[in-house]
Amino acid sequence: MRSFFSTVILLSFCLISFSQDINYAKFLIDSLASPSMHGRGYVHNSDLTAANFIKTELQTNGILPFDGDYFQKYNINVNTFPGKVEVSLDKKKLVPAVDYLIWANSPDINGKYKIAILDAKIISDNKKFKKFKKQNHSNEFVFIDTVGANKPYFKSTYEKIVKHNLLKAKGVIVVQNKNLTYRPSQTINTFPVVEIKRQSLTKSLKTIDIEIESEYLQNYQTQNIIGYIEGEVDSFLVFTAHYDHIGRMGKNTYFPGANDNASGVAMVLDLSKQLASQKTKPHYSIAVMLFSGEELGLLGSKYYTKNPIFDLEKIKFLINLDMVGSGEKGIKIVNGKVFIDDFNKLKDINNEKKYLADVKIRGAAANSDHYFFYDKGVKCFFIYTLGEYKEYHNIYDKAEAVPLIEYEDLFRLLLDFINN
Repeated sequence: MRSFFSTVILLSFCLISFSQDINYAKFLIDSLASPSMHGRGYVHNSDLTAANFIKTELQTNGILPFDGDYFQKYNINVNTFPGKVEVSLDKKKLVPAVDYLIWANSPDINGKYKIAILDAKIISDNKKFKKFKKQNHSNEFVFIDTVGANKPYFKSTYEKIVKHNLLKAKGVIVVQNKNLTYRPSQTINTFPVVEIKRQSLTKSLKTIDIEIESEYLQNYQTQNIIGYIEGEVDSFLVFTAHYDHIGRMGKNTYFPGANDNASGVAMVLDLSKQLASQKTKPHYSIAVMLFSGEELGLLGSKYYTKNPIFDLEKIKFLINLDMVGSGEKGIKIVNGKVFIDDFNKLKDINNEKKYLADVKIRGAAANSDHYFFYDKGVKCFFIYTLGEYKEYHNIYDKAEAVPLIEYEDLFRLLLDFINN
């Protein structure tokens, strides 16, 4: 009974002190999404800038390093754009990340080129298409527009043109009818691809002026950030989030990554700060892991699971937080169908306390940093919020735009879950 009341008092202390802490979360997201972080990619060593900021927060909050070092270093390959990225169509200068994106595996290029148009009239006519393929496009950009094309087989040909330069063109232009979404690349190609919003196209499409300054980084050293709170037993509850984002696309364009995933980092730091401030040790030790390389393919978490600091079998449960900045429609639990008893515990707590509108279940998915832990047999959830906020991998995912509508309630739900 005494143990029960101690737990209740400790939990109440966390909740009471938390009422003042939404400002801490906002400070963290503002800092991580600021221009000085350059989108937390690998231009200007901005991954290290972000890592040092997070390390300072861990130190300040009383989170201890394993073996005296918060950093777990490893190497990656990544293509970057630290210099000029400029595109004009028929002398009309386009706005980067608003009118167009450069595909992240694009190489250096500088010049003015004619545009060869491959549209529905050519795609749908076998003779015209064969003639187009035979033409010399080596000093042209091929513009591909499939709207109205009635050849279903063209999909595979389209992929060969865009990914493998089937037409041996100087470069390729593709049309995007939806929002522009940028993704980084571990590789560099031999030709550039420019993705342009349909609304930004000129009528004539005769010429493209393009300048790209790329820098391919091989064996670039980056780092995971890891710390812990000592518990009564040598088993761990683990909170994870990735701190990297997609960086810069030229000197004047960066992707803030406020929801993805400064919000998740903020939640992990906030939770660990609260748990470290308790006067008594938690029963289980608490580990926090902030990974780089997630946007490049879960590289940081994959490296960690191959090189764990402590035995993965000591992890009692792992919660990965990625994009938790909204929540008015509730949360989604990846692996909820796998670990159904733990999902039901979380849902029951939410039903009792009325924290969130819904706790929705999902099966296994290799879509964030929980995956390689799951693959190694670790019990884990990946949690993300559901709501109207849709900015993703673009320049509009800014700190001031993230609503944080249910941040506090998700925080309380997670505290209740781990105390339970």
